Amino acid sequence: MKCHGCLKAVRSDLFCSKCKKELFGGINVKPLDFDKEAFYKTQSEMAGQMSISGVQDKISLRLEGDKLVPTEQDGRYILKPVPATDRIEHKESIAANEHLSMQISRQIFGVNTALSALIPFNDGELAYVTRRFDYAGDGTKLDQEDFASVLSLTEDSAGKNYKYEGSYEQIAIALKRFVPASLPALEDFYLRIILNYLIANGDAHMKNFSLYRPEGREDYALAPSYDLLFTRYHVKETFGDMGLDLFRDTETRSYGAIGYYTLEDFEVFAELIGIPQKRLAKMFAKIVSHTPRVAELTERSFLDQRAKSDYIGNYTERLEKRLQYVIGGEYGYGSKLLPIIEEAKERLR
Repeated sequence: MKCHGCLKAVRSDLFCSKCKKELFGGINVKPLDFDKEAFYKTQSEMAGQMSISGVQDKISLRLEGDKLVPTEQDGRYILKPVPATDRIEHKESIAANEHLSMQISRQIFGVNTALSALIPFNDGELAYVTRRFDYAGDGTKLDQEDFASVLSLTEDSAGKNYKYEGSYEQIAIALKRFVPASLPALEDFYLRIILNYLIANGDAHMKNFSLYRPEGREDYALAPSYDLLFTRYHVKETFGDMGLDLFRDTETRSYGAIGYYTLEDFEVFAELIGIPQKRLAKMFAKIVSHTPRVAELTERSFLDQRAKSDYIGNYTERLEKRLQYVIGGEYGYGSKLLPIIEEAKERLR
């Protein structure tokens, strides 16, 4: 058996002792005592009463004894099942896809990421569950504001697709303004952008990045990462690389020539937001070294074999043919990082 949280081997139960503690305060949580049909009935009854934003099917849960049960208010967990719609491809893999993406972010990239797991309905079908990070231990709601709000982007000001307007550069500028320890936050944010690029997350938009005030602090920090997904496995977008553009008004030589982001773009982006070259080099060496662990975790995931193959295939293709590619070879942006990347690759052989 494998833990439905971290995916490590377990002898019994749904979760290992660490995941039980982190996700449920040490309680040995059992499978849900309802099925997906009951989920949609509950969702319909709770419509307009819950404070969870977004369009994916979801309900709020609270922990009651050793069971997660639906609740209208103050839930500490969010449950997302396999969607009922037939408008997306491979919908049966979406819960395991999000769970794997969140585990890669947390376990391998070391990004501050919301706690998440998979949990069975009473008929055995798996659903995605995540623990909310916007509540303090005493139940107090923490201040949280997504970057659409931070940057005053609304449907009235920016149109129906306002959350896809703007750029990651604008989020970085706002981070510098609102987060006192801005360099660690910027490096954290940079890693998130790289990961979203590698997993082809076309939904990494303004509302999926937030500021919040952690418990016991008065200042803002970059909120834990959430809503990570290999979206192109389910929706075949024909444009863009992520949810937003990297730059506000910059176009690199590489992007102008081939139409997608490469090493040059990510080095220029790092320079624009203030990440030192030496720090960037260390980050890229680690990113390249992650590849075997990403493959291993993908293989241990709850995805079916086709989804596993597509997930790691997409990841490695983007890493090797995009993120490590530089026009002109030894000249210009990207060239200083190439020897570091090659050294990291050599250590993997």
